[in-house]
Amino acid sequence: MAGPDDAPRSHAAGGKGAASPRWGLRVPGAPWGREWLHHLDAEDRARLTVAQVAATRPAFTAVLLGGAVMLAIAAALQAGGLAPGIGYPAWLVLCVAVAVALLAWLNLHVRQWGVRLVAMLLATALTGVFLSLPVPGAPGAVVEFPIRTGLFHLMPIALLALAVRPLSIGALVGVVVGLAAIRLELHGAPRSGQAFYWLYTVATIAFGLMLSGYRTDFAVEAYRVRRALWKQAATDALTGLANRAGWDRDAVPVYNDAGARGASRSLVFFDVDHFKDVNDQMGHAYGDEVLRRLGQVLGARVGPDGYAARMGGEEFIALLVDAPPVAVQRFAQRVREDFAMFAGSRPVTLSAGIAFAAPGEAVGDALRRADEALYAAKQAGRDRIVIADAQAGAAAPARDGA
Repeated sequence: MAGPDDAPRSHAAGGKGAASPRWGLRVPGAPWGREWLHHLDAEDRARLTVAQVAATRPAFTAVLLGGAVMLAIAAALQAGGLAPGIGYPAWLVLCVAVAVALLAWLNLHVRQWGVRLVAMLLATALTGVFLSLPVPGAPGAVVEFPIRTGLFHLMPIALLALAVRPLSIGALVGVVVGLAAIRLELHGAPRSGQAFYWLYTVATIAFGLMLSGYRTDFAVEAYRVRRALWKQAATDALTGLANRAGWDRDAVPVYNDAGARGASRSLVFFDVDHFKDVNDQMGHAYGDEVLRRLGQVLGARVGPDGYAARMGGEEFIALLVDAPPVAVQRFAQRVREDFAMFAGSRPVTLSAGIAFAAPGEAVGDALRRADEALYAAKQAGRDRIVIADAQAGAAAPARDGA
């Protein structure tokens, strides 16, 4: 049973030559293509992107604050006469450092991704301009700016390594290339020549993108491991259905969402009759096969829009959404009939309790009523279906019950 939002999915690609995160670590050129991302479906890629953006936001803020600190130190060194400036007054550089720090704070606290992107780009551009882009004609500026440019380029390398969305990566590359073009336009090529200067700029971008690729590699690997562990924790090993944890995670939100939009919700509780006797008389191996077969029947009958889980022992639960009462009763009866075909002449039967959720009824209350209906079926002789009364909490046998 798989949920619609966070259900475990198959992430790895099979077949010879398929890329994987570990393959990416062994092949130095692998991060450029990020091949392993193509083996996640669109839904998982979107989830992974959101998770990475949330995880890297504090690091982005730290890098931007680092730019503010570099500007503040440059202003202090200039004001103290320990280092020449590049044409900007020390007080202005200090004000820009404060502005960059405020943009870093904005990047950390604002929810809108577009606003955070603008804040990051503006902070990067301001740091680049006031740290490494000299004012034309400033004494000694042309001599000093290559060193200051190298100091600034530490910032985009770190930001590119952390960037997740293609738009962020492209915009950051645009800022770095734009600043490089402006420097060459205002001051000409450095002594090493224009070709080496562009090589330096391209190397900055390349190293940042390479680090970004490997960071994505580790993020995908961690995501796959986490999903595999969740699948293991939320799935009943014997039947392949969800266990109680999986039910709470997948089915309960769907139950609540269906209630919010006014859709009908039905819970069907199943229980194998005299299961202890089945284990005692026919052995635990046969008892396990009984449970496994019931899980297969439920998984096949519940359909893509329903949910089924093993709640513990021989008790199973199914959630049906947008199904009329007649269809729900028919579902319960067909599960019992399919299960009876497996049992054959052996005395293994199935009881069921049905609760049609009332508008606004919490899932716990509906479960309790379904459980009470199941108990009523047991008390009435087992091997039958009982429907819980929606008003008084009493239970009445279904018309098509055994």
